[in-house]
Amino acid sequence: MASLALAIVAILGTAQAAEYYVAPRGDDTSPGTKAHPFRTLAKACQMAGPGDTVYLRAGTYRETLTPKRSGEPTKPIRFLAMPGEKVVLSGADALTGTWERYRGNISRLATGRRFVQLFVDGKMMPEARWPNSAPEDLMKPNRAAAGEGTGYQVLADPNLPPGDWEGATVLIWPGQRWVSATRRVTDYGPGRQFRFDRSLQPQTPDAYHAADPYQPRAGNPYVLIGSLTGLDSPGEWFLDKQAGIVYLWPPDGESPQTHRVEVKQREYAVDLSTLGFVEVKGFDIVGAAVSMADSHDCLLKDCRLRYVDHFRDFGANEAPPPKNVVTGKNNEWRRCLIAYSATSGLRLSGEDNRLVNCIVHDVDYSGDGRGGLDLGDSVGAQVLHCTIFAAGRDIIQHHGSKRLRLDYNDLYYGNMLNSDSGAIYCWGTDGQGGVIAHNWVHDNLGDSTVGIYLDNFSRNFTVHHNLIWNCTGSGIRLNSDATDHLVCNNTIVDVREPFGTFTYSAYKPTMEGTRVINNLVNAAMDPRDPSQFVQGELGPELHHNAPGAIDGDGLPVAGSAAVDAGVDIPGITDGYKGKAPDLGAYEYGAEHWVAGADWRDPQAPPPPPHDLSYLPRKSITAKTMIRAGLIVWLDAADAATLEVGPDGAVRAWHDKSAGKHVARPVDPAKPVELVADGLGGKAVVRGNGSGSLRIGDLKRGPGAVTALIVSQGLGGGGPTWQRIIACFTGVGEEWVWPNWMVGRRGGEKPEAYPAQVFIVESKTEAALDRITILGASAADGQCLAGDVAEVLVFDRTLRFDELEAVQKYLREKWGLGN
Repeated sequence: MASLALAIVAILGTAQAAEYYVAPRGDDTSPGTKAHPFRTLAKACQMAGPGDTVYLRAGTYRETLTPKRSGEPTKPIRFLAMPGEKVVLSGADALTGTWERYRGNISRLATGRRFVQLFVDGKMMPEARWPNSAPEDLMKPNRAAAGEGTGYQVLADPNLPPGDWEGATVLIWPGQRWVSATRRVTDYGPGRQFRFDRSLQPQTPDAYHAADPYQPRAGNPYVLIGSLTGLDSPGEWFLDKQAGIVYLWPPDGESPQTHRVEVKQREYAVDLSTLGFVEVKGFDIVGAAVSMADSHDCLLKDCRLRYVDHFRDFGANEAPPPKNVVTGKNNEWRRCLIAYSATSGLRLSGEDNRLVNCIVHDVDYSGDGRGGLDLGDSVGAQVLHCTIFAAGRDIIQHHGSKRLRLDYNDLYYGNMLNSDSGAIYCWGTDGQGGVIAHNWVHDNLGDSTVGIYLDNFSRNFTVHHNLIWNCTGSGIRLNSDATDHLVCNNTIVDVREPFGTFTYSAYKPTMEGTRVINNLVNAAMDPRDPSQFVQGELGPELHHNAPGAIDGDGLPVAGSAAVDAGVDIPGITDGYKGKAPDLGAYEYGAEHWVAGADWRDPQAPPPPPHDLSYLPRKSITAKTMIRAGLIVWLDAADAATLEVGPDGAVRAWHDKSAGKHVARPVDPAKPVELVADGLGGKAVVRGNGSGSLRIGDLKRGPGAVTALIVSQGLGGGGPTWQRIIACFTGVGEEWVWPNWMVGRRGGEKPEAYPAQVFIVESKTEAALDRITILGASAADGQCLAGDVAEVLVFDRTLRFDELEAVQKYLREKWGLGN
């Protein structure tokens, strides 16, 4: 009997794994064979055990794939799309019934369903809103701007639309616009204001800022959502929950009966929570997510996930957690697409989980406080060879991450809705040796968007061999405390400044233990600038960082100053060519590595083109001044450009650019004067604190601007909050984009300052409107008690070499030294 039992065990142990099949026209009472498949995923999940494979035939499955058991290390359970067949797992159900015409192109249908997301022919439609946005404008929606009188309880705006918006939702980016929040609309008054159903004032005061950075104010963008009044544009819909009626204006204006109309009903298409050794491959997933919460050794491969997560109501820093989630240990998503999510496209936490060769785009379209990819509190997470773009806030956010690895990723179009964030961002994080390397970080054009941003109290990260270009903020920002980082062999091109730092007022600046070495910096780097690096004994080890000639792809060219200009860093520069390591992300003559996935989403636009080429520019003179984009050039040293009265008062200052603008006194009774020998033996225009000049015929919406102003204030005193130059559109605050200004140091107590070049730069956010020199533009006043010698304004951002050449011209001309 014992021998017989052993024989039975041996036979069972060698039994072949089973194959099951599922098809929409199958039958759960069938054996699940290819000829006689099951009908539901539930039946297949009930049957499949370790080593088994389940094949899904073509069709749409409107249920959640939830295996009933785990596989084993050498016997995973596999769920596969039948080769060559399109298998869709959908979180949406069809709206059935007869639509009737309601008004114009709007139809309506009685329904008992509840939902916050509606699809027409597989594409998400916008809920009725104001201002209107086309269905495809998820990351670039039209937004209104709050007016004066906006605060914690009230949003004021004289442009509020007519109609009944009572009970609708407002999505607002309050205060500094770091995050967004929603509130219900009450006491709605068209053309005036409405109240929030509850205050937006944080319950816990901010511990690091003197003023609340989340306090709503004029200029904050917002959208109204969810009122039948707002249903006035193709693609919009509205659900009257109380009456049980859905209203829809299809994109083509035809009857909804001619379209496939579906509404989200399930959160998950695949749920592998707590399971191990399960593989899912080859599916299209629409309107639902995949959960690997507390899973282990599971694999998702070759799946295409669209519209993975959607919600409408949330508070500041209170958005629901992402639905796509990987926690547990040793799970992997490979060659998958994640597109269109109201919050993070994926939360990758747990331990030793991986995202490999994936594409993620159009995520966090609510603009909440999370990143497009959320690695919060992960241990050993790896994101490798991925392409991630178009995120409302950070592209990758990794608060609390330990030993992470971000390698060979292509990251662009971050911070499309919010303000002051990074393509890669964390705060208060001990990386414990985390590595950020070989990434392309570029074209992050939101408001003050940093390439790689290790915010306050972060430490122990290695950032090397990254190529960073075309960002509106710093290339790499290390806010203090910023200790024990190694930042080396990065190439930084076309950014606001290559490095940046900031320290909260109650803390002592420190970059102790941080090393910044071997970086190729084709941007205006100043080691003495405390806004770039902590100064003094607690500053970083800072050396072997310099510009160098590169080609359009960022590789050093023959003869570049970057070649052999670095120092050896064991483990980082191993295998260098030549006498010494090169500066920057690439070695001359070595492999040209590329970043990102090795495939593309055919439904997404291609990445933006680039030309990173740089050759040291020759010096310029007044005759060879850069003219491309030059729209204002005021030169006090050129007597022919000034009309001066017998008392020395400036009556007109003529622009030397092709635009031929003229700056005239704001108030002729309060003149500014021409001083013949004011600076470097040349004339300057001097204000006494009461007069200013203004150019009033410029008009352009937000875009790129570079302005350079030579000014000096030899004595203190005069009015408070003096302006050296200011540009104002007539809306918002003078110091908030799209308005811009340069204010005198000292604020309420104006301080003396030596002659210097002041610079204003913006890639996307600066308007061109009335420009005032030696005073404010938002109002008549706050005039400078000081001198302006020269003003150059370009309607584009200058390349590093151009900016450097213009600065050199101004310094030499006015005797400013270096």
